[in-house]
Amino acid sequence: MKKLIVCLIFLLTFVGCSLKGRTPFDNPELKPDAFCDVIQKPDPLLMGTREGRFTRAADIAELDKNYIKYKLLQYDDKYALYFYRTWHSGQKKARGWKKWTINGQEIAGKYGVRIFVQGSDVYFTIRGLKEPIKMSRVEN
Repeated sequence: MKKLIVCLIFLLTFVGCSLKGRTPFDNPELKPDAFCDVIQKPDPLLMGTREGRFTRAADIAELDKNYIKYKLLQYDDKYALYFYRTWHSGQKKARGWKKWTINGQEIAGKYGVRIFVQGSDVYFTIRGLKEPIKMSRVEN
């Protein structure tokens, strides 16, 4: 029985590791299944991959740690945005190709999500966030 448990743990570890890299961040061959609506071409600062972290109060007793990451790519004359977010300190996750709106220096999505250029930096905000957070470029 002990050997069976060890084998199952070993097998599940391999399955988990093989599924881990199945995002456009790690696997550029994955193609989008949704494209953004483009009013005006995106500012070059928005292109590529960016990430950010922020904390907000979930209630009086605890803080909610959030992580966001996106990748904006051009496919021919279309733009695709892959968005990843965790909240409730990583317990909840949202990810996928988004059909959001690009208007020059701003990307607007659901739930008040805005990714925008200010000066030479890129910022993120969402409904309920007091101040936008500065995002960092992620080198592939």
